[in-house]
Amino acid sequence: MKVTPFTLERFFSQTEFNVRYHLAASAIQAWSLRELLSLANDPDLQFSLFATRLGYTEPEGIPELRREITRLYSAPTDPGHVFVTIGAIEANYLLLSTLLESGDRFIVQTPYYQQLSQVGIDIGATALLWQYHEDRGFDLQEFKALLDQKPTLVMLNTPHNPTGFIFSPYEMRQIADLCLERGIYLLSDEVYRELGETLLPSIRDYSSEAVSIGSMSKSYGLAGLRVGWMVGPPEIIARCAAKRDYTSLCSPSIGQHLALTALRHRNKIWDRNRRLRLRNMTILENALRTNPNLTWQKAEAGVVAWVGYSSKIPSEQVGWELHRRGVLVAPGIFFGQEGHFRLGFGGNSCELEAGLAILLDYFKKIE
Repeated sequence: MKVTPFTLERFFSQTEFNVRYHLAASAIQAWSLRELLSLANDPDLQFSLFATRLGYTEPEGIPELRREITRLYSAPTDPGHVFVTIGAIEANYLLLSTLLESGDRFIVQTPYYQQLSQVGIDIGATALLWQYHEDRGFDLQEFKALLDQKPTLVMLNTPHNPTGFIFSPYEMRQIADLCLERGIYLLSDEVYRELGETLLPSIRDYSSEAVSIGSMSKSYGLAGLRVGWMVGPPEIIARCAAKRDYTSLCSPSIGQHLALTALRHRNKIWDRNRRLRLRNMTILENALRTNPNLTWQKAEAGVVAWVGYSSKIPSEQVGWELHRRGVLVAPGIFFGQEGHFRLGFGGNSCELEAGLAILLDYFKKIE
């Protein structure tokens, strides 16, 4: 299979580790190992982690972690429906490359995180683009029209990267019912589900045939653990597990044990992360208000903003010019749309303010 370069990640490989103000990150500020262990406040925890054998684990994930993941879902969930992966990115790749074949059609929202469209396209499937509208989000009537093209699969992303849009419970039920009626695979990348004002609904609340994808990276600030998961029908998990046998075999053992620790103390993590998100949202809102040529819809969840600008300068050029000034944003062209950039606001508040000052000065000069 031909693999198309992942343009956003190739751009990041050249930029994100040599910039002063990283305003392109899509995750909440990372926790240190010391902070995580202190949060647990368990004198025996450090000893038990030191005793962890650094070998392979069960391919599906350690049983204790899988049981803890089931507690994130309101609908009854058995650990046998949970498959632990190396981040959500592996879960998405396994699902799309397993369930799609050449000649298939699949629905994907746009703008998009490139993986969610490109994996299917590289297989030979056709992406049916469901367009975001700044005034109304993703229109269900447009979704129904796309269903007339008989897709095999729907790749949902809610809360949405890069806009922060979330579907209402009514809309999620409609999407789930429409897919069930037609026998369409329904996947939902829900990595920002824990990073709204409350824990948001999962597509699994509306369909036991749907697959939910989660991660410790975005909402938890623990990307370095490299732990994600899919929750779905055992037959789909079995097919993905068979493919994964040829690649990573299992997620890192120490990462799984630390993820288990984090999930057992998730309310404390959520509280800190939500407070940081709200504080930084206010900083961002106040900053963008000073430049009428920059537009955005306030993110309903997550820590990314989809910012539009009025200049005709290509977004990749904007990205490189800002990088030379010490600020990193993610060019909109890498999400399939010019005239925008994705801005991450989940990091250190002082650094966000400093980076925004440089960004606003740049746009003041080019408009």
